[in-house]
Amino acid sequence: MSAKSPTPIPAPPVKIQRGAPTATPVRPRKKKRRNPLIWFLQGLVRRLYFGLKTGIKFLFLVPILVFMVAFSYNVDRSGLFQGALAPRRIVDLMLEGYDVTNFEQMDERQVVQLYAQDVPDAPEAIGIGSSRVLQFNRENTGVDSFFNMGVTGADVRDNMTSYYKMVSYGKTPKVLLWSLDPWVFYGSEAAFDSRADADLYNEFLTKVLNVPTDYEEPDKVELWRALADPAYFQGNVDYYVKNHGQATVTDDEGNTIEFNPVEGDPYNQTTTIKRSDGSVLYDVAFRSQSADQIRTLAAEACMSFNSVHMEGFDAMSDTQMQAFDSFIKYAQSQGTTVILVLSPWHPYLYGYLLTEPDKHKGFFQVENWVRQYAADNNIPLYGSYDPECIEGLQETDFFDGLHCSGTGIERFFPGIPQVLQDLENGTLPDPLAVQPRTSLETEAPSEEDGEAAEETESESTAESDTETTTQEG
Repeated sequence: MSAKSPTPIPAPPVKIQRGAPTATPVRPRKKKRRNPLIWFLQGLVRRLYFGLKTGIKFLFLVPILVFMVAFSYNVDRSGLFQGALAPRRIVDLMLEGYDVTNFEQMDERQVVQLYAQDVPDAPEAIGIGSSRVLQFNRENTGVDSFFNMGVTGADVRDNMTSYYKMVSYGKTPKVLLWSLDPWVFYGSEAAFDSRADADLYNEFLTKVLNVPTDYEEPDKVELWRALADPAYFQGNVDYYVKNHGQATVTDDEGNTIEFNPVEGDPYNQTTTIKRSDGSVLYDVAFRSQSADQIRTLAAEACMSFNSVHMEGFDAMSDTQMQAFDSFIKYAQSQGTTVILVLSPWHPYLYGYLLTEPDKHKGFFQVENWVRQYAADNNIPLYGSYDPECIEGLQETDFFDGLHCSGTGIERFFPGIPQVLQDLENGTLPDPLAVQPRTSLETEAPSEEDGEAAEETESESTAESDTETTTQEG
């Protein structure tokens, strides 16, 4: 029997791979070259997009920043932009039509500058000068829109810069009434008042009259940065909350500002007050002095006359005369009519000056020079330093030796409307028709003059006797 063959073992099935990749090698893909222009535009668009998103977020903050800046600028408790708080209080009251108390404590120069800054519309006429101009007001000038910018002790710098500030703020007046003091023509340091703003005057000389000075434009960058300072904003908020609507106002340090509206009749005040038109109304006692009391004050002023900006005033300064002429022409170029006024000195004081003319040479030169200038340039000129040149002027038309009262002003000044009419009609009074006394020296009279003088004296004596008899009767 044949042997049985073994059972064969089946072979494992062969796995067939379906869809297998071909044996063709894969080649690397080439990157496409980017267009530089498209790349630039894409970057620009991206930046604009993100910038716009940031800008939109910032816009929500702008109203807050604007409010902070505006609030700090207007409240300005430190006076960086609007001026010191006390003068601002005075000007605010005056612009509202109030007379203001406590004149003696005022910083008049700051009041004048802030008035120029804050008055909404240019007044028709302004007055400039020292305290000798402060009795000009709306009544005796005949102009409702009049403001007196005079300041005590004003020198030539105060005079010119007061008008300059009005022009620089775009509020040029139609008429400038200048009460001309003799020391305007004195070139010495003695003619200058320490309270005047020398920097502002140098600015005026440099920018307007083209006179070289050491003036430099101030750097205001740091000043304006304060407006964006949150601490300054917070301080202004605190100050506003504390003082808004209060009758008693305080300064930045919490001290009471003692300038308030005048209560009651201004003519019955026991202290000197500042009127809403810039003029000054002296207290009742000072305004009600007798002729003897006024003469006593005039006599006291005799020995100190030169100390009023005229110490050593021997001759008029050519520089100051040229500056005066340049200023007049500047004002006229702005469309302003200039009216010059020579406020008189008390008869007793002027008489005393005549007894020692050598000690007051510069003073006695001024009036005749001004009269010639006014005649040559058709400038209206009224008044005289010599009280005898003003008809009807009396001792009681003065407060003291230096200051003429309102009643005295009315004796020589016809009012601004009349002056302008006379200027237009060519009927201004001749400045050279008035001849002030400048010396007591006279030539020796001839025999004929002596006889005429004796006859005149006899006639005067007879007339005097007749008047005396009449009065007694």
